[in-house]
Amino acid sequence: MEYSSNQDGATCEFNFLGKFSFSDNESVRNLIEEFKDSGCSQCSVQLGRLDDIDSAGLGMLILIHEAIDEDGKSVEFRGATGQVEKMLEISKFAEVITIKA
Repeated sequence: MEYSSNQDGATCEFNFLGKFSFSDNESVRNLIEEFKDSGCSQCSVQLGRLDDIDSAGLGMLILIHEAIDEDGKSVEFRGATGQVEKMLEISKFAEVITIKA
């Protein structure tokens, strides 16, 4: 998985691209660090260009959510389509984290 970031005021946006799996553990740590260093109070993770996610990738979405939430900041995941959307639906992630169209 590759990601790019953009800051607009108090919101940091991260755009994911490709396949999200266990091998992206270091990228997730970097993303969390980047968000915490940014001074933003909100995080938006765009999933629309993500082609595939496995169970480890789903777990890392939870890690991102928990790391940002523990600092009293908000995070939402947006734009999932195809296989990624199906995985989020099957796993009922919307009951645990904020997912928007």
